[in-house]
Amino acid sequence: MTKGIETGAETKAPTQTSPSPEALLKAAVSGGREPETPAPAPAPAKPVFTLDPRLAGVTGAALGLGLMLGAGATTLTGPRGDRSVAAFTEVQAGLEANRVEASRLNTEIERLGKTLAALRDAGEGRRNDLKSSTTGVTERLAKLEQTLIAKLTSFGERADQAEREQSARLAALTAQIEKRTTVAAAAPPAPVQPPVAAVAAPAPVAAAGAKPEPSQTGSITDAKAKPPAVENWAVRDVYDGTAILEDRRRRLVEVGPGDTVPGIGRVEAVERRGRQWVVVTRQGVITPQSW
Repeated sequence: MTKGIETGAETKAPTQTSPSPEALLKAAVSGGREPETPAPAPAPAKPVFTLDPRLAGVTGAALGLGLMLGAGATTLTGPRGDRSVAAFTEVQAGLEANRVEASRLNTEIERLGKTLAALRDAGEGRRNDLKSSTTGVTERLAKLEQTLIAKLTSFGERADQAEREQSARLAALTAQIEKRTTVAAAAPPAPVQPPVAAVAAPAPVAAAGAKPEPSQTGSITDAKAKPPAVENWAVRDVYDGTAILEDRRRRLVEVGPGDTVPGIGRVEAVERRGRQWVVVTRQGVITPQSW
């Protein structure tokens, strides 16, 4: 610094000089003011102190470095705050979207729950209807089965009764035939009468003078009309003047002269005509039938 001290005697009138780069940097840092050019001063009588250029360069470099560090810090601080705000806004928007989606999902779940409940109720109703229908069908089948069983039982009873009646009629008819056979075997044979020769009677002598009787020329009275045959009854057997009759419903009755045949009337006689027996009634003659 002693080297920078100059005497006033040696100093001459100052000359016009341009500002150095360090001065310009310092001026920019300090507020942008341009460094004032020192006005020419009168030559002092006393000694003047001046700054060493190297010291001024170091000071200017330090100031420039500080300026650069401050600007970098400002640059780093500004965008980071913007990114934080953008990230917060994005997170908030995502949360809002998630909230809306959750609300939509809750609404959808409620709708599905209501639909499921409705389907469950409908299925329960159909199940009850099907159960009622099945119960009704089962009851009708049970009644039909009981009716069929009753009808089959009644038919079986009637068949058994008809079989018993038929067996009884056959037994009675067999007993009657056996009885007739026994009576016929025990009866003595009828005596055979010798033929009697017919003696011709003498023809009467007509009285003298008697007139001959006129010959009959009128029509001969028709023979008595033959009674009709009864078709609903048939003669099955005859023994001891009693006839066994049978109708088309396989009913057997025993009748004799004076008895009444159902639906026909009173029996007039039981007689033999040729090789068969007949029963004479007021409505006709009952003969043996093939049915």
